[in-house]
Amino acid sequence: MDSRQTYHFPFASYPAIRLLLLLACGIIIDYHTHLSTLIWALAFGIIATIYIVSEWHHQSSLRTSSFRIAICCYLGLVVAFGGFWHSLFDYRDSPTHAKIINSYTWQDLTFYGTIEQLKQTSTGKFQIDVEIDTTSFPNNLVWNKSYKLRAILNPDDLPLPEDVKLGNNIAFNATIYPLEAPSNPSQFNYKDYLASIGIYSQAGINEIDHIGPQTGVFPRWTNIRQQALDAINTNFSNQTTSLAKALLIGYKNELQRENKVAFSRAGLSHIMAVSGLHVGFILAPFWVIIPFFWTFRYGKQLGLVFLIGFLFFYAGLTGFPASVTRASLVGGFLAYGKLFYKVRNSKNLTAVAALIILIINPSDLFSIGFQLSFSAVYIILLLAPVFTKPLPIWIQYRWYGQPLMIVMISFIVQLGLFPLLAYYFGEFSIVGPFTNALVIPFLGIAIPLALLILPIGMASPGIANFLNFPIEYFLRALEQFVTMAAHWPGSWIQVHIDSLLLFGIWTISIFFLATLTIPKIRWKILILFLLLLCIGQGKSVIQKLSPEELQITIFDVGQGDATLVSTPNDKHFLIDTGRWQLTYNSAKYILLPHLKAENITKLNGVFLSHPHADHIGGIPELINQIPIDTIYNSGTPYNSGLYQKYHQKASEQNIPIVPLSAGDIVMIDPSMRIFIYGPDTQTANSNVNNRSLLMELIYGNTEFLFLGDAEQKQEAQLVKDYPMLADTDVLKVAHHGSKTSSTPLLLQHITAQTGVVSLALKNRFRHPHKTVISRLHKYINDLHFTSLDGGIIFSSDGKTITKRTLK
Repeated sequence: MDSRQTYHFPFASYPAIRLLLLLACGIIIDYHTHLSTLIWALAFGIIATIYIVSEWHHQSSLRTSSFRIAICCYLGLVVAFGGFWHSLFDYRDSPTHAKIINSYTWQDLTFYGTIEQLKQTSTGKFQIDVEIDTTSFPNNLVWNKSYKLRAILNPDDLPLPEDVKLGNNIAFNATIYPLEAPSNPSQFNYKDYLASIGIYSQAGINEIDHIGPQTGVFPRWTNIRQQALDAINTNFSNQTTSLAKALLIGYKNELQRENKVAFSRAGLSHIMAVSGLHVGFILAPFWVIIPFFWTFRYGKQLGLVFLIGFLFFYAGLTGFPASVTRASLVGGFLAYGKLFYKVRNSKNLTAVAALIILIINPSDLFSIGFQLSFSAVYIILLLAPVFTKPLPIWIQYRWYGQPLMIVMISFIVQLGLFPLLAYYFGEFSIVGPFTNALVIPFLGIAIPLALLILPIGMASPGIANFLNFPIEYFLRALEQFVTMAAHWPGSWIQVHIDSLLLFGIWTISIFFLATLTIPKIRWKILILFLLLLCIGQGKSVIQKLSPEELQITIFDVGQGDATLVSTPNDKHFLIDTGRWQLTYNSAKYILLPHLKAENITKLNGVFLSHPHADHIGGIPELINQIPIDTIYNSGTPYNSGLYQKYHQKASEQNIPIVPLSAGDIVMIDPSMRIFIYGPDTQTANSNVNNRSLLMELIYGNTEFLFLGDAEQKQEAQLVKDYPMLADTDVLKVAHHGSKTSSTPLLLQHITAQTGVVSLALKNRFRHPHKTVISRLHKYINDLHFTSLDGGIIFSSDGKTITKRTLK
């Protein structure tokens, strides 16, 4: 026998994995191409015809070519089915009921349905997801159509009734609100998120007509979940109730944002996303008593039915998330194999679970929970044996053996999930493996015990509180430990990944480590790994050879101004910081999320055109959250709390505040120049708008002019003092399109080709003024409004300017 025989991967041993990969390819193709169902059906029919002909020809002639064509067609059929199936259930396609309901935007309708979810937002409003069964339109038109609606209740306008609980029926009158796509780069796509959970319409509650318990013989899952939540309220103190709900049934709606962030940075957020860990805790006792079911007739069948029923009940109690569904399916398959002495292949069974989930809802492939859950499982299955097997037996069976194994597996999972965690959350926990080693063993005792005590609380709260005392103490200690671990120096790092190539390199690295014990295949994977590295290096070389670009992002911050400038030499600065309100500021919800997504960890400067709240609204939050080299302003004092606050915070952080005036030049990046055309210190003016910072950014042959809120007087001064310099390509229009700005004198001198007006769609100032719009259209060919176009991104290579709008 030839000892040099080539290694062949046993594909036949993993049919479910093969089908899963092919089905996922079809789903991904349809997601990105958005082909119609008809096209996919046609492709499926053509491939099926070729497959049948090839199979018939192979059986009659036994030709290898026919066999290979048949195999390729078989694979193509699975891919085509995946695309076809996804096109049928693509959540991005608004269903008919959504189009009908949304056609009544800003009108009042009456709804009847069942409460499915309840959550209070950071602004104090309540989000109530309702399964609508009846809709009442104007003119007494009644529509008996079932669909989901997100209803918003503002407690300032209408107090939240005590009977608003999961599973209760509700009738209410509400105004239909528009759902729009993100208007800024890196902004959370709220519309897409709602669509992914089956919600395509939202409304603001004006009046609640009726709330009552569900009517019907059989309770809904929401009723059962509410009973579990009530039992947790009984069994735990106010201090630990929200954490207990998250740990036991994955109900995180009552957790404070600070707690969620702390658990994430401590590497323990997964314990609140009820997953395979929890299902494993539940399965452990059953695994021990399996031999008992072998001792009597039909014991195995009864044991399997009991286990499946219990897993199904727990999955329903947690809301059927992908992680619990996956773990329950795999656990059921493994239990079946152990009870009936069947072959158990964890990798294949996990793929079967994924196939079932994708058949039920193919869009789950793109959910964070699905990706993290199945990735973690396969990382454990592939890498855990490689790293734990070399451990000596005497270590594995010592008292510290189990914690050591937990640390190793946690480290493997954390490292393996690094690209996904970085892509979705922008953070990576360094202390995660060690915190998991300390916490998981205690959770293995606390969670099953708490679930057993839960029903006791419904019958006897006193006994339940007594039995629950150790778990209560553990949860308090856990919360304190997590808060402490999250604030350790270096406990977490901020990262940013958006390269598909890096995902590929990381995946190949995992397979390389998994095949370290198979020499005949590891070298092939190493070659593939090196090939991907070469592609990455080639991409970097191409990027370095391409012209360096200046990027300017004008954000849609409503009735305000905020612009980010990113230079070719990786310098970043803001021109104004958006607006401020009592429960909202642009930095927190728009600017900082974008800076985090772009991995911008420092601002080299912030230019504040003038001290009105719609231009400096985000600066206090920015000072708190990100290092700033220098703050530049117009030097105009202003009597406002916001103005005083940012000066005080800048002083506390030792950030210099530098006043600028006409004639100054600011050098933040040597590749570009920033000329200051105003304010003119020689001209007295009590109107702070007419003392705005007037800035021109020049990069190569391209020019961008920013005018703050300058009005007619300052515009005239600009033309007088700089008649030759005030010539630009892109104009950031002054004062949101107010009639006091954008005079013909200015517009005919600057000869801008493109103009941008930053303002809210509905504002109390009635901007933009119709006469200004006429003037702007007369002198500027390409005019944009953030209220209509969303955020606008300009890129310049020094010769030409390209533009991209976000709506």
